[in-house]
Amino acid sequence: KQIPKNKKLKIKEDFINLKLPEEFKLIETHKELYLHGMEQKNCVYTRRREIEDGLSAIYSLNYEGGVYTLEIFKRKNKFAIKEIKAKYNEFANKEVINFVEKSLKAV
Repeated sequence: KQIPKNKKLKIKEDFINLKLPEEFKLIETHKELYLHGMEQKNCVYTRRREIEDGLSAIYSLNYEGGVYTLEIFKRKNKFAIKEIKAKYNEFANKEVINFVEKSLKAV
Protein backbone atom coordinates (compact mmCIF):
# COMPACT_ATOMS: atom_id res chain seq x y z
CA LYS A 1 0.00 0.00 0.00
CA GLN A 2 1.24 3.47 -0.86
CA ILE A 3 1.79 6.01 1.91
CA PRO A 4 -0.53 9.02 1.40
CA LYS A 5 0.90 12.45 0.64
CA ASN A 6 1.61 14.82 3.49
CA LYS A 7 -1.59 16.74 2.69
CA LYS A 8 -3.28 18.52 5.60
CA LEU A 9 -6.47 17.00 6.96
CA LYS A 10 -9.40 19.43 7.08
CA ILE A 11 -9.76 19.55 10.86
CA LYS A 12 -12.52 21.60 12.48
CA GLU A 13 -11.21 24.73 14.24
CA ASP A 14 -12.65 23.58 17.59
CA PHE A 15 -10.17 20.69 17.64
CA ILE A 16 -7.24 22.74 16.31
CA ASN A 17 -7.72 25.33 19.08
CA LEU A 18 -8.09 22.72 21.83
CA LYS A 19 -5.43 23.33 24.50
CA LEU A 20 -4.37 19.95 25.84
CA PRO A 21 -1.27 18.91 27.82
CA GLU A 22 1.94 18.12 25.93
CA GLU A 23 1.22 14.37 26.04
CA PHE A 24 -1.42 14.92 23.34
CA LYS A 25 -0.43 15.46 19.71
CA LEU A 26 -3.07 16.35 17.14
CA ILE A 27 -2.61 14.30 13.98
CA GLU A 28 -2.81 16.87 11.19
CA THR A 29 -1.94 15.19 7.88
CA HIS A 30 -3.06 12.16 5.88
CA LYS A 31 0.49 10.80 6.10
CA GLU A 32 0.66 11.18 9.91
CA LEU A 33 -2.72 9.48 10.28
CA TYR A 34 -1.70 6.58 8.04
CA LEU A 35 1.69 6.10 9.72
CA HIS A 36 0.14 6.30 13.20
CA GLY A 37 -2.21 3.49 12.22
CA MET A 38 0.70 1.43 10.88
CA GLU A 39 2.74 1.97 14.07
CA GLN A 40 -0.21 1.23 16.37
CA LYS A 41 -1.48 -1.64 14.20
CA ASN A 42 -4.99 -0.20 13.96
CA CYS A 43 -7.36 1.12 11.30
CA VAL A 44 -7.40 4.77 12.40
CA TYR A 45 -6.81 5.88 8.80
CA THR A 46 -10.41 4.89 8.03
CA ARG A 47 -11.52 7.76 10.31
CA ARG A 48 -10.29 10.41 7.87
CA ARG A 49 -13.84 11.05 6.58
CA GLU A 50 -15.17 11.74 10.08
CA ILE A 51 -12.24 14.10 10.65
CA GLU A 52 -12.78 15.97 7.38
CA ASP A 53 -16.54 16.17 8.05
CA GLY A 54 -15.70 17.98 11.32
CA LEU A 55 -17.11 15.23 13.53
CA SER A 56 -13.93 14.28 15.39
CA ALA A 57 -10.16 14.59 15.61
CA ILE A 58 -7.43 12.04 16.22
CA TYR A 59 -4.65 12.52 18.73
CA SER A 60 -1.61 10.45 19.52
CA LEU A 61 -1.29 10.25 23.29
CA ASN A 62 2.05 9.48 24.92
CA TYR A 63 1.36 8.56 28.52
CA GLU A 64 3.47 6.64 31.06
CA GLY A 65 5.58 5.07 28.31
CA GLY A 66 2.61 3.92 26.23
CA VAL A 67 1.27 5.29 22.96
CA TYR A 68 -2.49 5.50 22.47
CA THR A 69 -4.80 6.43 19.62
CA LEU A 70 -7.42 8.87 20.85
CA GLU A 71 -10.50 10.02 18.96
CA ILE A 72 -12.21 13.07 20.44
CA PHE A 73 -15.59 14.48 19.49
CA LYS A 74 -17.71 17.37 20.70
CA ARG A 75 -21.05 16.80 22.40
CA LYS A 76 -23.18 19.63 23.81
CA ASN A 77 -20.24 22.08 23.61
CA LYS A 78 -17.98 19.70 25.57
CA PHE A 79 -15.18 17.52 24.29
CA ALA A 80 -15.39 13.80 25.01
CA ILE A 81 -13.63 10.53 24.22
CA LYS A 82 -15.14 8.71 21.28
CA GLU A 83 -12.51 5.97 21.40
CA ILE A 84 -9.13 5.37 23.00
CA LYS A 85 -7.01 2.33 22.24
CA ALA A 86 -3.51 1.10 22.92
CA LYS A 87 -1.42 -0.71 20.31
CA TYR A 88 -3.20 -3.58 18.48
CA ASN A 89 -6.57 -2.05 19.47
CA GLU A 90 -6.05 -3.13 23.08
CA PHE A 91 -8.20 -1.32 25.62
CA ALA A 92 -6.61 1.58 27.47
CA ASN A 93 -6.45 1.12 31.23
CA LYS A 94 -8.55 3.17 33.65
CA GLU A 95 -5.60 5.40 34.63
CA VAL A 96 -5.14 6.51 31.00
CA ILE A 97 -8.87 7.09 30.54
CA ASN A 98 -9.02 9.15 33.75
CA PHE A 99 -6.05 11.26 32.59
CA VAL A 100 -7.76 11.98 29.26
CA GLU A 101 -11.14 12.76 30.85
CA LYS A 102 -9.51 15.10 33.38
CA SER A 103 -7.56 16.85 30.60
CA LEU A 104 -10.72 17.31 28.50
CA LYS A 105 -12.67 18.72 31.46
CA ALA A 106 -9.94 21.32 32.01
CA VAL A 107 -10.44 22.91 28.57
